[in-house]
Amino acid sequence: MINLKRAEKIRHLLEVLFAILLFSTQTILNAGIAISIMAIPLLPYLFFLLAGIGNYPEALDTEIWAMFYLDTFIVGRMIASIGFVVLLLAAAQLLWSRHKGVELITTGAYSMVRHPQFTGIIIVTAGLTVMVLTNSTANLFQTAGLWLIQILGYVTLARYEEWRLTKKFGDGYRQYKQRVPFLFPLKNPSRIPETLFTVFMAILIFLVLLFLPYDLIRIYSSRLFVD
Repeated sequence: MINLKRAEKIRHLLEVLFAILLFSTQTILNAGIAISIMAIPLLPYLFFLLAGIGNYPEALDTEIWAMFYLDTFIVGRMIASIGFVVLLLAAAQLLWSRHKGVELITTGAYSMVRHPQFTGIIIVTAGLTVMVLTNSTANLFQTAGLWLIQILGYVTLARYEEWRLTKKFGDGYRQYKQRVPFLFPLKNPSRIPETLFTVFMAILIFLVLLFLPYDLIRIYSSRLFVD
């Protein structure tokens, strides 16, 4: 029994590490000395921050300020904020349910989608991507493509989790899956496999990221606060 509990904790830890690794590939705004420079992945960004190499932390202060306060990035910031709220609510419900001894959560945020924590992360990363591309579209396809690859990773991780939950809860979880959407709060057509529908939705968002009028967003966001 003890070995089973230990294996369960190790599995949860590996899932968390994988999710963090996915998020660490997210590009973020590089607003240092040259604000038009393209973004860099989050992982080396954090490495330089923690290592304190050169003058990088000084540029980091400027970048954080720009992400949170610069008017130009308000559209992406609003999207990311919505995702953060979703993630926070889902995490709070998960922790509270675990505290109460509830193993299969089907209410609250989990009645909207089966993996609201991943849904929140998807929205956050979409917002960060919009911020990066508002800053510069020099590597538009690469940046949006990296976001899409991340989402496919979260789909894979969520599917693995569902495989485990189906083994654990059986028909109870199968019935829950029939009632509640997967990652996006839209029921997929019955003739289309759910995973395929989810990938299609991710590709649709990817295309939106490619064709958003970033120049107009940058111009009118600044004018909105100047006026």
